[in-house]
Amino acid sequence: MFSFDEFQVTLAHIEKMLDRRQSTTSFYLSVNSGILAVIGLMLKDSLLTGGWLAVSILLLLCTGLIVCWIWRSLLRQYEILLDWWYARLRELEASIPGSAQLVTREYQSLYATAKERKPAKQIGMTKRELALSWIFAGLYAAFAAGILLNLLF
Repeated sequence: MFSFDEFQVTLAHIEKMLDRRQSTTSFYLSVNSGILAVIGLMLKDSLLTGGWLAVSILLLLCTGLIVCWIWRSLLRQYEILLDWWYARLRELEASIPGSAQLVTREYQSLYATAKERKPAKQIGMTKRELALSWIFAGLYAAFAAGILLNLLF
């Protein structure tokens, strides 16, 4: 039996989770940008020299890697939660008499594999947000490797 109230509550909950995921991404983009800005300032204007500067920057780079890991884990949690809630929304939509089932049709057309009709992994925004976190992590790792090589040679 269809419940319009349940459908509205489910849709509102999904919208709130999407907003929270966007806020999470904005927050972690800001944190990563801040870390890179501090590193840039340290390289340009720091009174630290030699080993102290390298160690300070390496600590910031490690912090950045941890921040990226936390960001990725939160995005994956949002992905799992949103997947679950969208499945409930599709179930509710199927119970609406005469429904065009737009959410279900969108899912089947864009997000399910043609052969199996199972959801593709990491689709849409989550895939791109995860890519951003990997880009930052790659920058941190490459920069750390450069500093370590510079210290060793």
